[in-house]
Amino acid sequence: LNEFDAQAVAKEAIAQLQTLQQPDGGFSSWPGFETSDPFVSPYAAEALGAAQTAGIPVDDEQVRSLQRYLSDLLANPGQTEGCDSALCKSQIRLASLSGLAALGSERQDFLADLYEQREQLDRVGQIKLARHLARFENWQTEANTLANQIPIYETGRSAVVNLPNPWGWFHSPTVSQAEVLQLSIERGESPEGLKRLTEGLLNLRRDGTWPTTYDNAQALSALVAYAQQQPQPPNFTTTVQLDGTPLAQQTFKGYDQTSGSVTVPMAELPQGQSELLLEKSGAGLLHYLTAYRYRPEGNPAGRLQGLRITRNVHSVSRPTDESLYQLGLQAVKQPLKLNAGEVFDIGLEIITDHPVNHVIITDPLPAGLEAVDTAFQTSNPALAAQRDSWQIDYQELGRDRILAYADQLDAGVYTLHYLARSVTPGSFLWPGSEVSLEFAPEELGRTATATLEVE
Repeated sequence: LNEFDAQAVAKEAIAQLQTLQQPDGGFSSWPGFETSDPFVSPYAAEALGAAQTAGIPVDDEQVRSLQRYLSDLLANPGQTEGCDSALCKSQIRLASLSGLAALGSERQDFLADLYEQREQLDRVGQIKLARHLARFENWQTEANTLANQIPIYETGRSAVVNLPNPWGWFHSPTVSQAEVLQLSIERGESPEGLKRLTEGLLNLRRDGTWPTTYDNAQALSALVAYAQQQPQPPNFTTTVQLDGTPLAQQTFKGYDQTSGSVTVPMAELPQGQSELLLEKSGAGLLHYLTAYRYRPEGNPAGRLQGLRITRNVHSVSRPTDESLYQLGLQAVKQPLKLNAGEVFDIGLEIITDHPVNHVIITDPLPAGLEAVDTAFQTSNPALAAQRDSWQIDYQELGRDRILAYADQLDAGVYTLHYLARSVTPGSFLWPGSEVSLEFAPEELGRTATATLEVE
């Protein structure tokens, strides 16, 4: 960013906006169009308001004429051609109030009508209404009522708005998450809650950015609002001790070094009860995560921790609708018995009750089984696994496991299939299949572990 001149870029953008402003003070959708757009104009007001807040020069007359246009639009949204329904008028009034607030004029006009018609607004519109209500002391009860109706899926690491995934960028998951983050800032949510919502927003990125330019703008606006709530940049040193023994020391100064980690092998852990101690000296906020990973004795049961996965084993040579074995949450006491030299269809069923992103599916192979790669030209065309759900983007057959990935899954049921051949007689451990989120690994599902006997 060293070569990025924010002042020069902003000046050019404001000049381009001026070419779109119409005599009535509103803004048209594109150059050459001579009619002001009632939805584009409030969005232009948000941009000009952000410029004013940042100390970037904006023509006063340009702002005053836009304020007059938005005030007239607020008073009479029906002047817009084709806007005869109550819903359309409510949407225009809400957008006008948001635009005026961005320009420094926070108004309560028609808030009673908007709140009465709140059920007609879409979910993102309701979030925006809650944001505007939260600005006024006498509307806190209504703002809290709307905010409490927003479905949010929360884990120890992140919080994600759990709305159906709509078509169109104006109501995308990124926009919903960004609006809820800003609403939570307006309501003075706890630092922990804001941190989780921010983590959920960051997890929606693909290759470092969000899907569209509009998504990027809304996400960055929310992140700027979040950053303004933070204390001064970190400048502190953290030390970690376990049972009185130093494990690590990390200095955080600015944002060049933002994280550190330390791993202790189980064989080196102290016996019995011990204390894990973290100390911080200096200014700044420290977030930390501790995890203890181990394998319990025996064949453990499955886990349902936000996601669910089930493994089904079918015989390819003896096709039937019923599976030979099904492994889910319940612990498996008896060994699974398969004949050597046969091919089996291994099916994984993944269930989520909320939209998830960056989904990793792992299915370990026991030593007695070998994955069949049906992509080889020499493979038997009669051998074919059942079809996978198209939402699962990627699958890789490994020597000891199957890996799959889905960029995004809405609430629903998804399946993944592959072929495996029983090749080595003997008794083997078959670890459970697992589905988890790349950036929130604590949200996972796992099938029970079993013992496999190849005869």
